Amino acid sequence: MKLKKSDKEGLFKNIFIGYFILLLHVLLLAGIGLFVVFIKGVFTYLPWIMGGTVLLVLVIAWLLYRRMQKSSSQLRDMLSNAQMQDRNIEVSLLGGLAAFKIDAKKNPGLLPDSPNQGNTRLIETGADRAERRMHQLDDLYEKDLITKEEFEQARQTIIQG
Repeated sequence: MKLKKSDKEGLFKNIFIGYFILLLHVLLLAGIGLFVVFIKGVFTYLPWIMGGTVLLVLVIAWLLYRRMQKSSSQLRDMLSNAQMQDRNIEVSLLGGLAAFKIDAKKNPGLLPDSPNQGNTRLIETGADRAERRMHQLDDLYEKDLITKEEFEQARQTIIQG
């Protein structure tokens, strides 16, 4: 029986495809075997894996807590700055995944509601203005920025109104 050239090529192609399918089955069985061994290993060492995971989470939480403590003192110092008073501030943590907003203190009214707010009036009386100017003048004199004669002359001007 003689085979034509085209039949020979078709026969070799079919044999090659058959071997290829057989090889894929062998690889599939080997993969399933490795998967079973891996799953068995995971179940055998599951307590160690879980313990390591918990330990890793605790270490990360501790490092995050230390960093937040350090940055909270910096945040406290920044918020106590006079320039930050009466401003809304938004703080972002973890690259913006968590954020919170610190609202500005409400401005008191023109008349104080409680004795603690006596110094926070928005309207300054003439006596308060004179007292403030006297303190400023006294500071200038203590720092030797003005002479005794200039100090006395400015003080008289403030007293006379």
